Amino acid sequence: MTKKEREQRELAKLEKAESFHGHQHYFAILIVVLSIVYIVDELASNVKGIVEVQTVRDLFNVVYPSSEYDNASATLGFATMAGYLSYLISPFYKSLADRFGRRLFLIINTIGMGVGMLVCIISKSVPVYIIGSVIMTFFTPNDMQVIYIMECAPKEHRAKLCSITKGLALISVSLLGLFVKFFVNDAVPSTWRNVFIIPIILAFVIGIAAIYFVRETPVYTQKRLQYLRASEEERQAALEAEKENEEEAKKKNVSVLDAFKFIFTNKQTRAIAIVALLMAFSTGYTGKYQPMITAGKYNGVMTADAVNIILMFYPVINGIFTMIGGFITDSLGRKKSALILGLWASLGLAVFAYGCIRPLNPYLIGLAYGISIAGLWSISDMIYFVITSESTPTEMRASVVGSMQLIGMFGTGFNMIYNNVVTMLAGSTNLPIVLTVAYLPLMAISLIIMILKVKETKGVDLDNIKVD
Repeated sequence: MTKKEREQRELAKLEKAESFHGHQHYFAILIVVLSIVYIVDELASNVKGIVEVQTVRDLFNVVYPSSEYDNASATLGFATMAGYLSYLISPFYKSLADRFGRRLFLIINTIGMGVGMLVCIISKSVPVYIIGSVIMTFFTPNDMQVIYIMECAPKEHRAKLCSITKGLALISVSLLGLFVKFFVNDAVPSTWRNVFIIPIILAFVIGIAAIYFVRETPVYTQKRLQYLRASEEERQAALEAEKENEEEAKKKNVSVLDAFKFIFTNKQTRAIAIVALLMAFSTGYTGKYQPMITAGKYNGVMTADAVNIILMFYPVINGIFTMIGGFITDSLGRKKSALILGLWASLGLAVFAYGCIRPLNPYLIGLAYGISIAGLWSISDMIYFVITSESTPTEMRASVVGSMQLIGMFGTGFNMIYNNVVTMLAGSTNLPIVLTVAYLPLMAISLIIMILKVKETKGVDLDNIKVD
């Protein structure tokens, strides 16, 4: 097939997609599909953690609790950290959507999550499980459904639709607790695989459905149609103009080194970086909530029914309070909302951990954990994106935000190592105590720095931000 024939075929497809954009029911169908994709994303992101103890027992053939289990849990934790190395190529992978379109990667990412989960449940050995885990880790953070909403929804409804679909996806994680209740038998560790089955089916079904019901976004379609309909002379002129723009952009480009220099020499961004690092350190307990709950069950402070209630109830609270957190941030300003969200995170962790070592109502434990992670992730998003963007001049904003995320990744890597080490040294049954003792003070320190050192940024003029 010649280049001209390929372009003619692509032109026909995009013109067909363009005609769908104005269809009476297309946008409603699109939002339904994207919402389900978002649900698959959240299920895939959380499914491993909700059956961690059973997975370790099955793959390593060890008894819980025991020193063998503790070593096996840490070993699996260190091994699955390799999956996060895929983040190094993630920016290059995401950039392909600018070249080949959003639709292709929405489908690939959704089916890819299903493939990763499928590899996990058919694994009979640790190496195969790690391969599945790496595949899941690579495909889950891409969030192409969010880009779709941003590029397809009317601008007056974008933020609202993003918030609603995210909230519904977070609430859907409660389904995993339901799957654990019905499909997992503690006496047969291998039953952890059953929890993956419905998310896998959902991933493949909605991935295939997207092929038939989703068209390319209007933004990409118009840009590509403009190119395909242009003559060779017009394309050459546009290419030369683009090269000139790229040369101008290169002159203004800010290196990673320049971004880090700005972060640590500017009072505002230096304080934000310290808060971001401490908050990233503090997220470690979110990856160990199921072992913490299992420790409570083993220690006799909660029943199997109580565990199921917690696992089904906390995602609902997380989704509700995540949506509430967005309104708080916009209405009260960054510093006041940071204090509120931080208090949610810290007090929620304290109550949750207490419920894992002393008898407490399971609904209260689920409420505490749901509020805690809602506050934690909301304040993290605000620090990495909102406050950093509102504290950085336009010409280096993207570089500084990206560098701030790298600082957060360093903190996340640290807490993963810490979790694995303390599991080996302190034992899995002591995780509620050792994790809370480590992470609660870090949250408190980060909030103090936030209140004392970070200036309010609500309402700043993004085009006229001045450094101190």
